[in-house]
Amino acid sequence: MTTPALITPEGTLYHISHTDLDGYGAQFMLKAAGVKTQCFNSDYRDIPVVVDRVVEAILAKGEPAGILLTDLNLTLDQADQIDKRVKKLKVPTTLQLLDHHATGADVAAKYDWYYLDTERCATKLAYESVAALMPEAQQAQYALRADFVDMGDRWLKDEPLFRKSLYLLGLVMQDDHLAPPLADLKRAYRFHLIESFFAAHERGDNLEAIERSLYDIRKQFLEGRIDKGDIHNPELPLNDKFHLLSAAVLDETTVPMVMIDGVKTGIFYNWPHDVWRGVIMDMMESRKVMDMAIGVRGNGKLSLRANPGVDAGAISAKYFRGGGHPGAAGGELKDNRLRDLDHAVSIIKQTINPEPPIATAKLGSMITIQPPRKGAQKK
Repeated sequence: MTTPALITPEGTLYHISHTDLDGYGAQFMLKAAGVKTQCFNSDYRDIPVVVDRVVEAILAKGEPAGILLTDLNLTLDQADQIDKRVKKLKVPTTLQLLDHHATGADVAAKYDWYYLDTERCATKLAYESVAALMPEAQQAQYALRADFVDMGDRWLKDEPLFRKSLYLLGLVMQDDHLAPPLADLKRAYRFHLIESFFAAHERGDNLEAIERSLYDIRKQFLEGRIDKGDIHNPELPLNDKFHLLSAAVLDETTVPMVMIDGVKTGIFYNWPHDVWRGVIMDMMESRKVMDMAIGVRGNGKLSLRANPGVDAGAISAKYFRGGGHPGAAGGELKDNRLRDLDHAVSIIKQTINPEPPIATAKLGSMITIQPPRKGAQKK
């Protein structure tokens, strides 16, 4: 089968891809070919949500656009929803999906924009869709890189580089210690890992040598992004240096602030605990962005941390059915099925500022109706 050429809209090309090596690899290929895109990443469950965000962006720009999906195996219901949504757009929008999952066969049979090839991973399909845009030498190099990803993603165990491919797959999936809201920065970090890995592999480095160099590879990503003194501070763990980077770029668009009893409080939803702990230390102590932080889980469980002078334990006991120390406390919300950050913030605001109850008459209670006063005018 021949992979179709990449769609080329007059305006922005929005590229939605999966959250594993093959998903990032497909975006990596387009970047290498010089294709300008606005990237998003999604797991299978969140595809409709991410498509909604893209549609909002298209409508806001009001110019012809393209939506490219890679390594995302849509259900028939998801495909129907996306197709209807795009066709209803008043802005001309082209749709294309490059996939390799056999379970997408029924969708591919229904929609001509869904290209399915089970013999090549999405990274390889993406490469082939843009190969003509690359110089010949680059084509050869990236063809081999696409084959390398294909070995691990499609589990080609008989290939001699299979284990090395699996190592790269695992490397890209590891916790990057960057804040969850910083999707573009997290993607740039993964591109840095992929490029650095391939450079070492193409030099002939074995896995042990690459593993030994991983500390320096990660550290190189911080160059020009945080203070040199912090980068080269031998007493500061590397993960904490990534936390400093997150703290430097986060603002109230990504970390909403709520006033609780006069205390400026940042709300963080479903962050890995180590990342949350490291980032809030810098935001609270060094940058003075807030005086208290609340980490919220989807099940409503809370972790609170506070600067000196603020009693997190007392605040948690007052509002969140918890308690603890002045600097660190735990608690919970009544709602234990939180959908996202906006929902968490809304529930916290309702908890600290509850709506006054509306007085209602109990069933069967006596209601006395007074007769009109004498001389009262009828309306």
